[in-house]
Amino acid sequence: MVSLAEMKYRIRDFYRFSRTETRDLVISILVVTFAFAYNDKSDAFQLIHWLLNFLKILFMVAIAFFVHVSVQKIAALRTGYTAEFKMWTMGIYITLIVTFLSQGRLYIILPGGAIFTHMVIQRLGHFRYGLNLLTAGIVAATGPMANLIMATFWETLALNGIMPGFFHQMTFINLYYAIFSMLPLPNFDGLWMLMATRLLYAFFFGTLVGYIILFMIGMYSLIWAIVLGGVTWVLVWFFIERVVQKPVE
Repeated sequence: MVSLAEMKYRIRDFYRFSRTETRDLVISILVVTFAFAYNDKSDAFQLIHWLLNFLKILFMVAIAFFVHVSVQKIAALRTGYTAEFKMWTMGIYITLIVTFLSQGRLYIILPGGAIFTHMVIQRLGHFRYGLNLLTAGIVAATGPMANLIMATFWETLALNGIMPGFFHQMTFINLYYAIFSMLPLPNFDGLWMLMATRLLYAFFFGTLVGYIILFMIGMYSLIWAIVLGGVTWVLVWFFIERVVQKPVE
């Protein structure tokens, strides 16, 4: 178990953004912002209105990315890894192409995800010394879950009448980012989780999808979303894992 003093040391010395990572994050944030801001829902295009809307969404997307990546970095340091955001170039192109073809009516958010590096000294004494897929999968899950928790917080503010339009949109962006980051694509959080364990992946993915379904029908409950994640876990175990693990007679 890593002590609080040790975590302070690791964060102080190893929590950082490399030049390449910063570049990838800036490009990804701008592209995702463009996808969300392309269609500003106005009857007629007005450059000033569009730019102001772009800047507002840029702020929202930047917060969603920063918390997502930061939580993963801190969780990774706790387990003796470093986490670094890596842009998926093909996903960036797909995001832009879908945005243009749909005129901003369809959001496909495929910016990339975390890659993990083994920290030699900090992993000494750990069981399964080296890069552990299960540990990496759990750390990867902290990013989408941070977005889910943020979405719950923002929507709570909106429901209490605190800038409802603004925080409702913040909720939407965090949920969208979380669900797409869970897809099993190159460098995405979902791929790390799926490689670690299908059951863990099923639970987290089911929780996120469940929350979005509840969100769409006007229910905002993290507890019920977790229940739906548990139901997904049971279904995957019963229909997939139980069959796969059943010995051949």
